[in-house]
Amino acid sequence: MNNIFNYTLLILYLIAFIIGFSTIFYSVIYYIIERITWLKYYIVFLFLFGFLLLIRAIKLLSFLAIPLFLSNSIFNILYYFTLSVSMSLILYFIPAFLYRFLNLKWKVKENVLYLILSVIFFVLSILGIILNFNFYIVANIIFYLLILYLLILGFINYKNIKDKMMKLIVKILGLITISIYPIMVYQLITINKNSLDIGSIDITLVLFYIWWNLVMLGFLLWYFINIIKNKNMFVNESLNNNSNDLKNIENENNAIKKELKEEIINLTKREKQILSYLLSGKTNKEVALILDISLNTVNNHVANIYDKSGVKNRVELVNKFSK
Repeated sequence: MNNIFNYTLLILYLIAFIIGFSTIFYSVIYYIIERITWLKYYIVFLFLFGFLLLIRAIKLLSFLAIPLFLSNSIFNILYYFTLSVSMSLILYFIPAFLYRFLNLKWKVKENVLYLILSVIFFVLSILGIILNFNFYIVANIIFYLLILYLLILGFINYKNIKDKMMKLIVKILGLITISIYPIMVYQLITINKNSLDIGSIDITLVLFYIWWNLVMLGFLLWYFINIIKNKNMFVNESLNNNSNDLKNIENENNAIKKELKEEIINLTKREKQILSYLLSGKTNKEVALILDISLNTVNNHVANIYDKSGVKNRVELVNKFSK
């Protein structure tokens, strides 16, 4: 086989794995945040699809590095076995994800039905590898018929999706699947045991995986960018509110200071003197002794201070001027 084609395919596999891993990584974070039921099945589906490609990439790498290793029967048995396991699990997890995504009831009946189909696919695949390749073709016919059924199911229940962004994502993914489906059917018609090695089917699978994951990765990045934007808006709003609160407090304090200043200005020199002693904790008698005036005079000055300050007693006076 052409080495340029093989190395190009290997690069495509590498790109697919990078994009696929990124999508799985962000999907896991998305699931941790949102706890959406269908998402865990979707993550398993992506992982299995990626594993399927990994098996084929190992096959390609082995072909390029150690061609003789491919002729090893143990390697081939392991290769076809893991390939069959991966595809049979995908056969179960695609509907498991889609039913929940479309808000369709996933009852015991559906669960058992798709499990049986998955097992049938696996058994036929193994028989196709060991006994007669026609069994493998029948298994793939079951697989593609199920994909067609799920496409129709998705089209019928498209209206059940409430979120506009998710509707757009589903529409794009649906168009990608529909556009690639005829190619996959054609490859099924022309399939033979040798074509399972390395060829156009790899290109189809890799491109499908890349396109599919790019769309989902775009959605997930949009989701996380929105989270960051909303968080920044919340922080800015909180800072603005705090700033406004501080300004209000400052204005109130300034108003109080202004009011107190005006009240102090209205006091006579002697009243200001007496006020300072009162605020320091001196009694009227102590003030009289310090200033060498009568207690009656001090009491009159204190009464005037109360009246001008708008307070009724010593406690209110101290509280007011201590601010």
